[in-house]
Amino acid sequence: MTPLLLVVAHLALPVPHPVHRLRPATHDARLLAPVGTGLGAAVVLFFGNPGVALAALLVLGTAGWVVRDVRAGAARRRREAHAATFLGHLAGELQAGNGMAPAVAHAAAHLPADAPLSDLLRRVGALTRQGRSAAALLREGPPELRPLGTLWELSERHGLPLVPLVEQAQLRIDARLRHHATTSATLQGPQATAVILTLLPLAGIAMGTAMGARPLSLLFGGGLGGLLLVTGVALAAGGFLWSRHIIGRAAA
Repeated sequence: MTPLLLVVAHLALPVPHPVHRLRPATHDARLLAPVGTGLGAAVVLFFGNPGVALAALLVLGTAGWVVRDVRAGAARRRREAHAATFLGHLAGELQAGNGMAPAVAHAAAHLPADAPLSDLLRRVGALTRQGRSAAALLREGPPELRPLGTLWELSERHGLPLVPLVEQAQLRIDARLRHHATTSATLQGPQATAVILTLLPLAGIAMGTAMGARPLSLLFGGGLGGLLLVTGVALAAGGFLWSRHIIGRAAA
């Protein structure tokens, strides 16, 4: 029976709900275009040189993307850690013979009050106390808890025990977190190398300035210098973002 449950869990967990692929853009995403346009106009007016302004926008855009990516990754790992904690306690409560309503309530009580998943779990608890299934609500929730909704629905539909399926879901999240922690520590060297290579052109400019070549006058003077400035910044930013993409894929 256990191998059958594991096969069911393997088939059920990766399935994304199609609704989430059809969600409209968020309010923040809709604000990006006007904010970016206004910022670009402000930078052009401030520098007075289109080449310098474009290079500055490339730098600001790259920095903003990196900050947003780092924050999103940290938030995602925090949600995964909370989901693993919840699933572990939920499996223990169900294994002890508790019903779904008290099991959800007791498992959710182990999460911090400000946990990102707390609001959803409170609604799940309210539904279970009413004797209703919360599988559909979980499937519409954050990706960390969607597998639980799928497994819950499978358990109700086919009469499968939910405990082994919940344990399998928790093990998957724990394995993903361990993999990320291990690879992140291993990839500290490549990350530092990417930063050094990105900033290396600044060392060349500093050396040229020390030798009296006046590279800043060329780069900020417009014309060919402005073209070289924009091209160099674009290549450096693109290389840095691509290296982060490769490292992020390895650590995912």
